[in-house]
Amino acid sequence: MRDLTDDVALMRPVIDALRASGTDPDRVLVRVGLPPGGLPAGRFPHAAQAQFWKAAAEECGEEHVGLHLAGHLPAFHGLLLEYLFLSSETFGDGLRHALRYVRLLSDTLNARLEVAGEQAILLLGLNEGVPRHFPEMLAGAVIRLFGALTEGEFKPRAVQFMHHSGATAERYAAVYGCPAELGAGRYALVFDASVLSKASRHAAPELLRMHESLARRQLAEVERLDLVRQVRELIAELLVDGGATLEQVASRLHMPPRRLRERLAVAGVRFNDLITDYRCRLAKDLLLKTDERIEVIVERTGFSEPSTFYRAFKRWVGETPVEFRKRGKAEA
Repeated sequence: MRDLTDDVALMRPVIDALRASGTDPDRVLVRVGLPPGGLPAGRFPHAAQAQFWKAAAEECGEEHVGLHLAGHLPAFHGLLLEYLFLSSETFGDGLRHALRYVRLLSDTLNARLEVAGEQAILLLGLNEGVPRHFPEMLAGAVIRLFGALTEGEFKPRAVQFMHHSGATAERYAAVYGCPAELGAGRYALVFDASVLSKASRHAAPELLRMHESLARRQLAEVERLDLVRQVRELIAELLVDGGATLEQVASRLHMPPRRLRERLAVAGVRFNDLITDYRCRLAKDLLLKTDERIEVIVERTGFSEPSTFYRAFKRWVGETPVEFRKRGKAEA
């Protein structure tokens, strides 16, 4: 199973909200192993969410930190998905455009829109195991954004959460402007469907095409990185059993080897280079961070003979494994 990731753009508004609430965001970032001064570019493991929200709750001194920060979020965050809304003809058109590219924000947001009569439901598609602070913050961010996009016409009817315990009903109502249902079996936002026809004052077909083109390119880049990450993970897994051929990895990805080779070429990498890179990094780690015998390292890096491993390592690093280990531990 591949590791889920979030884009840092999803968390930057939270950093702004921490600051607006009087909490130093650098203290939170340092506690989760990130440098102070803001989030780095790119994507980060979704599994880090639990650690982030735990640190944020403790630094804020706030049990319901997601809900707390939702009240300090800015309406707009400068996200590409917001520009898709603004340049669309109506709010509903913008929402449907944005939902096509929601993975740009997070692998966990498998969002979709359902409309039944006068009621519309935005299903967020989050997993039950996500820390409750994340969806509680996200609901507040969406409500605030939708209100700004529709000039105050967006009125939520209810917010639904899968978790069973949280804040008081009064506090949810104060932040969201509607009731919150706990233990609902889904993460969703219920609102009046009539707002979907709200015209956008910033509608611009040419800008919409430009924004969609940019969104498609960004999504293709996310998928490219996702493929490379999956291949790296499978290489690590298969090398334990002495395998990790192109055919084996392709089989695990349920695609023909030729197709995998083509997709990696489009991604700008070669399978053999990924194998070499992983073997080299693993060998270095084992030599510097363990006292494993060279024969064991040879086996764990997928080589059949010590002599082959020695030649490959000398080619990669410019030193023999013994020289590299001796120098590295001396410097340490």
